[in-house]
Parts: sequence; C-alpha cells; structure tokens
Amino acid sequence: MTTESFFLLGARPLIEDTPTYKLHQLIDWKAIGAQLKGLYRRELTRGGGPEPYAPLSMFKLMLLGQWHGLSDAELERALKVRIDFMVFCGFDPSAGEMPDASTICRFRNRLVQAKLDQRLLCSINRQLEAIGVKVQGSTGAIVDATIIESAARPRVTIEVSEEEPQITTSADADARWLKKGKQSYHGYRGYATTDTEDGYVQHVEVHPANEAEVNKLPQIIEAHIAATGATPDGVLADKGYASAANRQYLRERGITDFIQHKATRGHPLDAVLKALNRLIGTVRYKVEQCFGTMKRRFHLDRARYFGRAKVQAQMCWAAIGFNLLKAHRKLMRLQTQGASAPA
Repeated sequence: MTTESFFLLGARPLIEDTPTYKLHQLIDWKAIGAQLKGLYRRELTRGGGPEPYAPLSMFKLMLLGQWHGLSDAELERALKVRIDFMVFCGFDPSAGEMPDASTICRFRNRLVQAKLDQRLLCSINRQLEAIGVKVQGSTGAIVDATIIESAARPRVTIEVSEEEPQITTSADADARWLKKGKQSYHGYRGYATTDTEDGYVQHVEVHPANEAEVNKLPQIIEAHIAATGATPDGVLADKGYASAANRQYLRERGITDFIQHKATRGHPLDAVLKALNRLIGTVRYKVEQCFGTMKRRFHLDRARYFGRAKVQAQMCWAAIGFNLLKAHRKLMRLQTQGASAPA
C-alpha cells in the first residue's frame, strides 16, 4: 500500500495529465500526514490487531469522495476501478483489501471528533502561500453565509406512551427551519471568510439556519483571526451584517468597516452611501463565487451527514477542494504566461 510499489510507480505515467494527479502535485502531503497521527487508538497503545489503513491515504480518499460527489459506497466502488484514485491515495490493489464504505465513514468520524477540519484547511492554505499561488498575509476579509439544506427529510413524529408523548422533529436534530423570501429551508447556514485578493477560503463555520447572520459577525472574525494569525485591515460584508453592534465591534478591533449600508423606513441612502455599497460589491462577489463553486462542483447545496459538526467538516472539505482547484488554475495561468513571455 506504499507509493513506492511497482504497481503505483507503473501507473503514475498513465494518470499524470488527469486533474486528480495535478492536484496531488500541489501539496506536500507528508506534512499533512504528520497532523493525522494519533487518530487510531492502536497508534497510542501500540497494541495488536490488524494494521489500520494509513491516515493520509484515508484522508485523501475522503477528499476525493467530496470532490466527485460520491457517497461512501460509491467511493468504495470507484477506488477499486479508478487508477487515478489508487495513485492519488497510495492504495495498491495487489496489497490486499481496500477500505470499504463503513471504514471510510468511521475514519471521517475520527476526523470530526479530533476537530482537525479547520487545522487542515489552514495548513493547506499555508502551503499554497509558500508556493506563491496564494497571497501571504492578505489584508482584507470578506464574510458571508449560504444555506445548506439538511440531509434529513423534515418531519414530525409523535410517540405516544403511558407517560408523556415524545416529539421528534427530524432525524437531524441540529437542523432548523428558515424562511427566506417565499422559500423555506430546513438545515444550516454555512459561514465563510475569504481573502480579498483571490477569494481563497480562510475559515468556515456552520450554525443552525434559524440563527441570525447579523449576530455572528464578531464570532466569525475572531475565528478568522485565530485561523490566519492576522487581524484583517478591513472586513467586507453585505447588508445582512449591518448593525450598530457590528460596526462598534470593528471600530474597537481597529478594523476598517466595509459593511454595506442599509436604508431604513424614512431614511433612504444618499448618493455617497449608494456608491460605497457598489464599490464594496465589486470585491464582495468573491465570496459568492466561492459558495457557487462549492455548491456546484463540490455538492455543498445539501448536507451529506446529520449534525452540525459533520456538516461543518463537509463544508471544510469543500473549501479545501475549492482552494486547491483555484490554486491549480492560477498555477496553470502563471505557467502559460511564463511560457509565452519573450526570451
């Protein structure tokens, strides 16, 4: 099951032009693997029993499932037939059994319990900065949220007993209802901060859908600062975050307030504030672009799992996929420009 096996060495030239392998080349995966140590109890106790699958191989396999929108069962089948999956993850079919769907699910649960999702996102971002496809120490942060519908069908069941009725609203206990316009949603709000340079995702959080966006801004910015190690010079956000409390928080933090302004009854916006809103919108679109790609390409429009923690991990894996895809495209553009430059 090592990357040095004859099978994997021979198969690599066959998949060198595939998107999967090009993404594989972007990252120093050994550094990522070092952060996955200790996920198995056997690593700590050094007890007997079968050797677990390499955590790095399992993590890369899980990312492939996210990138391609595959269920655990579909991912199990794809790994058995797709050479690019085998090479990317380092699984050699001649070594014996490959992980099945239940093994993939248990590994994902280990990652969620260890709360490694944000740490791994930050680690990959630092590597992208090191190779020059992501601007280091970007000075601005864009904040927004998107709806992620629950994996559960919303329903109400009532179990009648001799004591008191037990009411269960959904199999997904953390999901909540939200009405937006004329449309109702059952699920979560997924929050993200992106940099203002290229729109790379810096931090993600997931909360029940019925919790108001306007109250989350200080918490999101503090988490962004903890993740990146730097306080942004400015924060850009839409009108949903416009409140006196949020503007005061930014002033006290020494962060420039680029929250769009909202008109109120009897107090329409003047021409200056309208122009400022348009100017903020010319940069703020990057976070909307990020949500669009994560939903369209990485299937974030609907949760795959139950519970806030698992949905947040899913969003984090989608963010990693988005950042790697953006980095790959930027690297290809830089190489093309370098090749076409006059000698």
